Amino acid sequence: MKIRNYIVILVLTIGFSSCKDEKKENRTDEINENISSNLQVDHFNIWVENPKTAKEKLNEIGFNSVPDSLSEVHKGQGTAGRYFNFLNGYLELIFVYDQNELEENNKKNKDLDFTKRANFKKNGALPFSIALRIKDYDIGKIPFEKVSYHQDWMEENANIYSAKNSKTHLQEPSIFVVYPEIESDTFETISDLKNIPDEYAFAREFYKHPNGAKKITNIVITSTDLDLKTETIKAVNGISHLAVKNGKEHLMELYFDNNIQEKTFDLRPELPLIIYL
Repeated sequence: MKIRNYIVILVLTIGFSSCKDEKKENRTDEINENISSNLQVDHFNIWVENPKTAKEKLNEIGFNSVPDSLSEVHKGQGTAGRYFNFLNGYLELIFVYDQNELEENNKKNKDLDFTKRANFKKNGALPFSIALRIKDYDIGKIPFEKVSYHQDWMEENANIYSAKNSKTHLQEPSIFVVYPEIESDTFETISDLKNIPDEYAFAREFYKHPNGAKKITNIVITSTDLDLKTETIKAVNGISHLAVKNGKEHLMELYFDNNIQEKTFDLRPELPLIIYL
């Protein structure tokens, strides 16, 4: 159990490793499978302009959120998040917290896409990010061109690796690989939340949702004018339970518990998101 996750970033506690050994059905592109076999989803983001309204839309359909007071400000990056935890993943609503800090960070890290993604309403960028973890943390296994960066909120000498395409191909999801200390933990069942140390027992409630959602079982991202043959897209589309495709609009579709309840919630236009419970 990574105790730091509860102390510094309470929301960085869930991952997608429960899906790591499964293969995507009907997968015929063996190259895609091979280059993605070392990758797993750690968490995913939606860029928003109004985090309060966006969070309320999710609260209204029965999702419990981490309190704002416990949600991290990304020091030195100019952004902050609002978080929704699940047993095998979490959703972050990411937004600009300090415009000046965001712009100063962009000057220091010219290959990063934060300012462009934050400006999605004006430039048409896809407002979604996917955070990945790499097996055995061998960065040589990252199957796309990458940019290393360090931010004030990270541990000393720790780096995140962003896909270089994320700055130049704005119709792709923003892709980055996290380092081991902030990789998220996983829980198989609600009862396994007891593994969270008693001193942080209050955090167990963040994974219990009135609408009954437990695990994310599929993520589908639709973008416009997408080149499906880039290294990043081929890698992402080789990851189990994750698909990025072309369509008429920017949209994320999240499936929980294999849509066992057969319920659908379309949160557009406030959020480019459809929920299947």
